[in-house]
Amino acid sequence: MPEVRSVGCDETAAVLTAYTRNAGTSRRGQAAAAQQTYSDLMGAGLNAQGAVGVKIRRLAAEFQELSFRLTGMTGGDPNQVIADINTDVAEFNRLCAFG
Repeated sequence: MPEVRSVGCDETAAVLTAYTRNAGTSRRGQAAAAQQTYSDLMGAGLNAQGAVGVKIRRLAAEFQELSFRLTGMTGGDPNQVIADINTDVAEFNRLCAFG
C-alpha cells in the first residue's frame, strides 16, 4: 500500500526542487527564484496542518527574506538565511519522511 504523506509535503518538495533547478548563480536570478518559491510555498501551505504546515510557512517566510536580502531591500547576509533554509528543509524532509 502506498505511503500517504501529510497535505503539502509533495507539493512543497516539488517547489523546493524547482528552486534548486531555477536559482542559477546570479544574485538577481536567485532573488527571483526565491520570490517565486515564497509565493509557491504560500500556496502549498494553505491546506497543510500541524507541524508540516508550520514548517512550510516558515520556509516561505525564509525564502521571502532571502529574496529581500539578495535584492538589497533589507540588510544582512543572505548566507545566514540559506543556512536557516537548509536546516528547515532537513526537518521538513524528516516530517514528510523524504530521504
